[in-house]
Amino acid sequence: MTKNTGSIATRSNRLIVWFIQRKSQGFTLIELALALAIGAVVLSGAVLTIFQVLVTTDKANQKVVALTDIDRAVLSIKNDLMMAQVTNLNNVAKNSASMNWTDYTSFGSTNQTNHNVSYNLSGKQLHRTYDGVNETVGRNVTAISFTQSGKLVTVTISTSNSTSLRQVETLTFSSHIRAEELQ
Repeated sequence: MTKNTGSIATRSNRLIVWFIQRKSQGFTLIELALALAIGAVVLSGAVLTIFQVLVTTDKANQKVVALTDIDRAVLSIKNDLMMAQVTNLNNVAKNSASMNWTDYTSFGSTNQTNHNVSYNLSGKQLHRTYDGVNETVGRNVTAISFTQSGKLVTVTISTSNSTSLRQVETLTFSSHIRAEELQ
């Protein structure tokens, strides 16, 4: 039994010595080419993954910017529509709108304040003029449409990020204007 153990140990020692002697000569051309090919596959996979993450993040950011632009404009328009008593829409779709209302700050009093607000799309900026004061309520707005049917006003607004027209967001909403007079 000791003889077999010795021969296994001797063979394994010879194998180790052969491996060490062989490796002291360096790598063969095939080993180097195989290592470079494996490294290139791993590196290209990592680069493609990073690129995909960056593209996806950019698209998500563009969508957030477009939706934020719409939300800001919609909030302003909805608030004004709920106060409006009269509009200039007359059942025809328009890309601008004017609204008027009277503010009765104290009931039973003769004090009344008349207000006027208008929305106008100029280039890609949606402007709101309230009692003569102009402000921009929407950036990168590509289209807006106001339509009135009775007391119901429907607004459709589209926006896109300035860097890419590929990401277009559109929102349609409706709001009732209030009665012309308080009874």
